[in-house]
Amino acid sequence: MIRRVPLAWLQLTHHKGRFLVALAGVAFAVILMFMQLGFQDALYEDAITIHKTLKADLILISPKSVALFGTSTFPRRRLYDALEVDGVATASPFYSEGGEWKNPQNQSSRDIII
Repeated sequence: MIRRVPLAWLQLTHHKGRFLVALAGVAFAVILMFMQLGFQDALYEDAITIHKTLKADLILISPKSVALFGTSTFPRRRLYDALEVDGVATASPFYSEGGEWKNPQNQSSRDIII
C-alpha cells in the first residue's frame, strides 16, 4: 500500500525555517486577536457595571449630562411628573459624584464613583 503525502504539506515543510517563522507569525496574530477580544470585553463590562447595579426600568437624566459620573441636575418636578405616568411605582433621585479612595494599607489611591 502506497502512503500518499499531500503536496501542500510537502511545500510547507520543504524549508523548515520558513515554516517555523510563518507558524510563529500566525500564532502571534491569533494571540493578538484574542487579546483584543479580551480588552474589548473588559471595556464593555466596565462601561455597563454601574448601569446593571441600578436595577431600574427607566432612568431620567438631564440633557446637559455627558456621563453618569458627571451628571447635571434637573428639576425635582420631573420626578413627580414621572410618578403620574400609569405603571410607574416609584421615582427616586440618584446622586453620584467622583471621588478618590486611598487604601489605608498600601497608600495607593483610586478614582471611584460615590
